[in-house]
Amino acid sequence: MDATDPPPDAGVATSPVAAVKVGALCGASGLVYGGFSGVIRSPNPMIHSLSCGIHWFACGSAYWWMRSNVIAHHYQNNASPRERAHVSALCGGISGGVVTRMMGGRLIPGLVVFSLLGYGGQTAFNYVDGWQMEKARNTPKPFLQRMAESKWIPFRHLSDQEYREMLSEKLLSVEAEIALLDEKLEELTESRPQPASKQPSGKD
Repeated sequence: MDATDPPPDAGVATSPVAAVKVGALCGASGLVYGGFSGVIRSPNPMIHSLSCGIHWFACGSAYWWMRSNVIAHHYQNNASPRERAHVSALCGGISGGVVTRMMGGRLIPGLVVFSLLGYGGQTAFNYVDGWQMEKARNTPKPFLQRMAESKWIPFRHLSDQEYREMLSEKLLSVEAEIALLDEKLEELTESRPQPASKQPSGKD
């Protein structure tokens, strides 16, 4: 596949089932939040918790369905992290504001709050995803190797290539010393006085 070609699922939006699943997760969170806040603020905690659950379920489902369609059709499922954050803010604001208004709340506060939630959530996800990818690319070194490479340890870890180079340098040094010893031995041999040869006695 050419690098300029869109991915195989380009233009295919997330199915409504996925949006309902996200909405169910948001609705469960809304039930928990509504239960705690209802005990403090509402005379009917159960009704308040149920209302928050329905509100968050509708916002989460609408947000995810709208966001997946925009990314699929406008960006062909190839949006950058910054573009995903902007789309999340836009879809969060629209879905949150409309659902809040339909449930009797005010449009502008819902739009602002859910825009910030969409943008902040996507930005946090982008950061964590980038950190995990960076960590996966940089394989951690073994503990003993990290300890050997520390500046506080008087020893240094050598790779196989560095070890071979060190042995080659030592071998060259030994060969140079042997050559010097050979030269000195030759000089000593040449400077040693030769024994006098025997003179003929003159007798037959």
